[in-house]
Amino acid sequence: MKYGTSLVVLSFALLAAGAAQAQGSNFARDRNIAVTERIPPEYEPRGLRWGVFDVSPSLDVEVNSNDNIYYKAVNEVSDTYSAVTPAVRITSDWGRHQLTASLRSTITNYADNDNQNTTSWEAAVGGRLDIHGRSNLFGGINYSDGFEPLYDPAGQTIGSLLEPIEFKAAVVNAGFVAEGNRLRFTGQATLTDLNYEDAVVFDNATPGGKAISQDSRDYRRVEYSGRADYAFSPDTALYAIWVGNTRDYDDHTVNRDSDGYDAAIGASFDLTNLIRGEAQIGYQAQNYDNPAFRKVDGVSFLANVQYFPTQLITVSAGTSRTIQETPQLNASSYTSTASQIGVDYELLRTLVLSASYGYTTDDYNGVDRTDDRTSLWLGAKYLVNRHVVIRGGYTYSENKSKGSNAIPGFKDNALKVSLGLQY
Repeated sequence: MKYGTSLVVLSFALLAAGAAQAQGSNFARDRNIAVTERIPPEYEPRGLRWGVFDVSPSLDVEVNSNDNIYYKAVNEVSDTYSAVTPAVRITSDWGRHQLTASLRSTITNYADNDNQNTTSWEAAVGGRLDIHGRSNLFGGINYSDGFEPLYDPAGQTIGSLLEPIEFKAAVVNAGFVAEGNRLRFTGQATLTDLNYEDAVVFDNATPGGKAISQDSRDYRRVEYSGRADYAFSPDTALYAIWVGNTRDYDDHTVNRDSDGYDAAIGASFDLTNLIRGEAQIGYQAQNYDNPAFRKVDGVSFLANVQYFPTQLITVSAGTSRTIQETPQLNASSYTSTASQIGVDYELLRTLVLSASYGYTTDDYNGVDRTDDRTSLWLGAKYLVNRHVVIRGGYTYSENKSKGSNAIPGFKDNALKVSLGLQY
């Protein structure tokens, strides 16, 4: 599981609590509005009022169909399943400071393969303490009980799992933003604790599958970062960022403890009415306590850019290179290079059509294995009114693996339609 991505999402979610402070800031990137962000006022959910808090409840009901639910190279199994997701978000409406809380759960039920049924949930609390002007302290706590997808490259060999692997994740995050007219400094620290339940794999000699302990994957990750931005103008800023990490495993049968860093320089921009985004390039390294694992280092990069050829079309592109954890025997990690491009088109004020293409290469460090994954998404979103939204989509994905430690590849096609209720 690429949990680093989730940490970034959590951090930015907490920082986003201060979005209202961005007005007049040289670091605001809100001149352009993406198609998916633009909602007609008469279709915006109003939420409920509870004292000084805004309460936003929602319920999503999905029906999905997949022609290869075990992601196997041969003997594919198809099935249809439902996913019901109730959620609620509470946000304070104070003049200064902010407090947010959220709770959500997803109940998944398969028509024929009930070993795939899952119930996951997540709870989070975050806040911002305004200090002066646009400077603030922020922090949050997140706890989740979830399941890894069967195709997750961080788990067991793709195609061997009989059911998803359950995991529990606790995340604590805290930091600060100090912003002046042209300078902004951001610092934060994040602690993540991950614990995995046993995996169940296909085994002809064991009815119901064979359990394999995942205790060797349990670990704590501490990530700490500092970033300095300098605004040349209200629409362009250069920055330098340093992110350090330590990874401490509970089980040292195969010692995977390590520490590393990523140092980069970049730019954020929101130019005219055409383009906005952020891009950086740097150097990353991970050093392992186990002498059998060599140091992993090399170029790192991260970019997310949006192009607005018209007010009705948004073109989004992104790319990244990161070092990820793996239980692969004799491998210390894998270097993941991911790229994606997508287009959103506002056909009607209430109807958005979307398409995206993604390509990811996972190069394993210490063993001869490289995985290449391709994904294609076609979808649509229709706003019925401020309380009802209908979504639908088609996904195609393919995984190819090469090298002496290669795993079987797979292809799958999935269809989804969902009804969202919100208040």
